[in-house]
Amino acid sequence: MDKVEILLAILVWLLVVGAALLRVPGGGVRSLIAPWLALTALTMVIEFIVLNLAWFGLLFFVGTEATAVGMVVSLVIFAVTPVVWAVVLRRRAQNAAARNGAAAHNDAPAHV
Repeated sequence: MDKVEILLAILVWLLVVGAALLRVPGGGVRSLIAPWLALTALTMVIEFIVLNLAWFGLLFFVGTEATAVGMVVSLVIFAVTPVVWAVVLRRRAQNAAARNGAAAHNDAPAHV
């Protein structure tokens, strides 16, 4: 695979995970896509920098076999990052919807 195919695969993965996990009952997906995408992108950039330093440390101090294991671990971390942010944002949205529903229920006039 060349670099363009890898980038397209990552983009498709992000879109599939975002569309599948950000469905919130009673809420809109559009309100969660932007924070999810921003948090995922920012986290992946920071992970790349930290893991890149770890790869070089493994390469120079341990060897190529440890670097290969580090690359596999980093790929798993990159794959899990969008899922984790989607679950976190989904739970926060569900909790906010439950709080808003409970607050609206408490403000309703009592039936006599």
